[in-house]
Amino acid sequence: MIEISPFRKQIEERIGPIQHLAAIEKGFSIEKKFKVLASQSDYLVRLSPLQSASSKEQEFDIMRQLYENGVQCNQPILMLQNDETEAVCTVYSYLAGIDAEENITKLPPESQYTIGVDAGKDLKLINSLPGETNNWKERKCKKHERYVNQYFERGYRFKNDERILRFIETQYDFSEADQDYLQHDDFHLGNIVIDCGRYAGVLDFNRYDWGDPLHEFVKLEWYNWPLSEAFARGQVEGYFGERKLSEAECLQLSVYIAMSIVSTTVWTLEFHPHTWVETETRIRAILDHFDYFDSIRPEWAT
Repeated sequence: MIEISPFRKQIEERIGPIQHLAAIEKGFSIEKKFKVLASQSDYLVRLSPLQSASSKEQEFDIMRQLYENGVQCNQPILMLQNDETEAVCTVYSYLAGIDAEENITKLPPESQYTIGVDAGKDLKLINSLPGETNNWKERKCKKHERYVNQYFERGYRFKNDERILRFIETQYDFSEADQDYLQHDDFHLGNIVIDCGRYAGVLDFNRYDWGDPLHEFVKLEWYNWPLSEAFARGQVEGYFGERKLSEAECLQLSVYIAMSIVSTTVWTLEFHPHTWVETETRIRAILDHFDYFDSIRPEWAT
């Protein structure tokens, strides 16, 4: 089991004596996370397996760039590695506030909308960081094909699945962009912090990828829109400004959302079957929202 004790001395040399340590249980990550109270401030400590060292180093560097660019995220402070315990430790500043997923509906719609606008602006900043690749669509297609194969190996079939799979097959745009851009890839209310009724920042960049920024709005359809329509509309305006999504963008996004139904079905049944009832309800809501993809423009994009 990965523990913080092998890193404690080095951490305290940087941030001062640790006064209190509390585990953070929320989320599906295999990492261990702690809120650390030191003499001057609060910090976030993440412990990861040693085999993820390269990825954690890249994530640490990406977040440093984002923080310097003005994104409201955890500031990277320290990264450590311990070969004996086969663990990597990263230390970040702590984002003060409360969980948006659990608290945003307690706020008036105007505040929910404003928080969405600020979140959308942050997401735009995140997606402005260019990568060194331009093959995300090819990678995405191959991943989808693997999920389809796994889907047919399972007993569950959602309504009109052949029709939806055909929609993906015929409408997926294979033309690659000139350059891939950073994707948070898990941008939803569960990873957003609010404080005193305002947007306070975004968490959890450990699922980052490089690809089409439009894919970020898949999570808006799954999680943000059902919980707070005001936040979702604000996110869209903060990101796109006054312009409406084009028909081509709506088509590409609807294909991504259709793909996510397949992948989420497989992933949930394999790793978190206890959440299947809730997931199935969301799938049905999405299929109804898009009329089984006879419609490609989501209501929040109008």
